[in-house]
Amino acid sequence: MIKIKAYLKVIVLLFTSYYTQAQCDIFKSEISDVQKYMVQVSQLTDSLSTAAETASYNASLSAARANTKTVMLLMGQAVNAADEAVILASEAQYDSEKCGLGEAMSYTIDAEKNAIDTRDFASEVYDHVKSASNSKNLGNLQFHMRIAQRILREVRNSAEASAYAADNAHYSCSHNLDHASLD
Repeated sequence: MIKIKAYLKVIVLLFTSYYTQAQCDIFKSEISDVQKYMVQVSQLTDSLSTAAETASYNASLSAARANTKTVMLLMGQAVNAADEAVILASEAQYDSEKCGLGEAMSYTIDAEKNAIDTRDFASEVYDHVKSASNSKNLGNLQFHMRIAQRILREVRNSAEASAYAADNAHYSCSHNLDHASLD
């Protein structure tokens, strides 16, 4: 009877460790995707910055409107990527709790917070670009594009902060002391 109890304890311990490892693998996959989406948002905002600046200061309404359409297309992609990152960051935050490493949980919370900020700023930029696109005169178009340009910096900064936190979360999710930080 004692042998059976010992075997059962070993089996439970093995299943528990496999479950924890599986949760950590899921977490690492999700947090890597968060990082990928945030880098994509940063790259998209960098790509559209020239068109946004051209639209903001162009003397021709038709040329400014054409650049505004380019910005709107790229910004729509950035909003979608940021939204995906928020969803994945939320799931990763849940899985980081199951993984049980405090450092990973802390970085994941930072990644999620910055992903939410990125999405909110990106949506605000998209709304201003959409207003600029619908403007009837050059002055209104430029007004909305200049506001969008200012907010774009916040989008890029938040996206980069989220990608950095996601990278740190991925790196710190190790039960092997050789890879964990020294804290």
